[in-house]
Amino acid sequence: MSKAALSTSSSSAAAPVPASPRRGLLGAGALLALAGCGFQPLYGPASGAAGMAVDLRRELAAIRLDYIGERSGVLMTRALERRFTDAAGGETVAPKYTLQVNVVYGAEVLGYRSDGAISRLRFTATSNWVLLRRGSPPEEIKRGAVRTIDAFNVPDFQFFTAEISSDAMQRRLLDEMVEQVFLNVATNLRAYMRTTQG
Repeated sequence: MSKAALSTSSSSAAAPVPASPRRGLLGAGALLALAGCGFQPLYGPASGAAGMAVDLRRELAAIRLDYIGERSGVLMTRALERRFTDAAGGETVAPKYTLQVNVVYGAEVLGYRSDGAISRLRFTATSNWVLLRRGSPPEEIKRGAVRTIDAFNVPDFQFFTAEISSDAMQRRLLDEMVEQVFLNVATNLRAYMRTTQG
């Protein structure tokens, strides 16, 4: 191929593609359809019962967690508190809600080697949560549960490698649980705010 052909092909590839008016209309139509079915971004302003805008980010930052026992509970508490605080950009907000969370793990053997030793393990993590509005007595807003599953291989006579794989799997389980609990709580708190703010 000649140099001229190369330069021609590279310049034509770099040429900007004109925006299609049809593509813009389709995008606008999709947004209107989502708005028509009630879709709103999670962090967007929600309208309360009287149409008053409420700020979900500050409400999330007002959540405080009850104590969760054991090492995994402490790690989950820290990660969730960080998510709730970061939602409001680090702003300190007076507590209005309490979140109670527990974590239960289960293990299942998925594979054995010919000598009977375990070659693969699967772990299931289940987290039940309850969101309460502080008061006397506290008002339950919503409760729910999330479940995550992960697995890791147990290499033959490589105990250090197996330990590293187990730790990595537990971190993945915890990260997924934190993400699911956060999104569940945020979604349900938003729905609660829309029905009670006025």
